[in-house]
Amino acid sequence: MDKVRVVYKPDKSIAIIHPISKSRHPGETEKQWLDRVFAKAMSGKLEGLLYDDIDKSELPQSREDRDAWEGEKGKGVSINQAKAQLLREARDNREKVSEEARELAIQSLKDKGELPPDYTEEEIEP
Repeated sequence: MDKVRVVYKPDKSIAIIHPISKSRHPGETEKQWLDRVFAKAMSGKLEGLLYDDIDKSELPQSREDRDAWEGEKGKGVSINQAKAQLLREARDNREKVSEEARELAIQSLKDKGELPPDYTEEEIEP
């Protein structure tokens, strides 16, 4: 069973701590290991926040909307669909702006004579 610690922030966003098995000391029980790793990870910004230790299979299967995952102690982790949609729209807008900026840059270079007029975007390696 792969345990993770889900830490609940006041705004309902979450932090997830994934222990790495290589960090387990020889002779250390699973409980000792997880207690040590989680305690270290919880120091600093996460100190004093509520948390649940769960099996990682209880997390949403897709990380696509990871920035929209939310939760509260004892209620599990869910995807805030409204937030996920806003984040997807923002990502799509950034991609569109990036594409438009690329096209404008190529046209500008062509206009300045720094690229041949028949130069195509396919010749540019990303």
